[in-house]
Amino acid sequence: MSLPPKLPLDRAEARAILWSNLAVPGIGSWKAGWRVSGALQMCIAVCGLLVSAVWFIWFVVEWKRAGKLPMLVIYDNDGALPPGYLKYLLIGLAGLGLFGLAMAWAFLTSLLICEEAKRHERR
Repeated sequence: MSLPPKLPLDRAEARAILWSNLAVPGIGSWKAGWRVSGALQMCIAVCGLLVSAVWFIWFVVEWKRAGKLPMLVIYDNDGALPPGYLKYLLIGLAGLGLFGLAMAWAFLTSLLICEEAKRHERR
């Protein structure tokens, strides 16, 4: 089964794709016909969200266990990280990094799509 040919977009459609990509990384790229790029952007964004969810669950469980927010536990410990905290802080940063990577890639792809639409309108 072959995909339909990618139609040239006008500027309004390209802007809509830009906003779609900023809302959910990869959706706009997929709609514009950039299937592989869009699928990878969506996968990276979902992985980032799942990894961030692991950190969030740890945060809530630790809050319940300690009876106070984890940052207050660190503060009360004179700024030193209690055992096990570093691993989950790095997990949280990795989740943010993955989602940020997907957002940046989707934004750059959107800029390329907008530039392509602008070139097509000049013809």
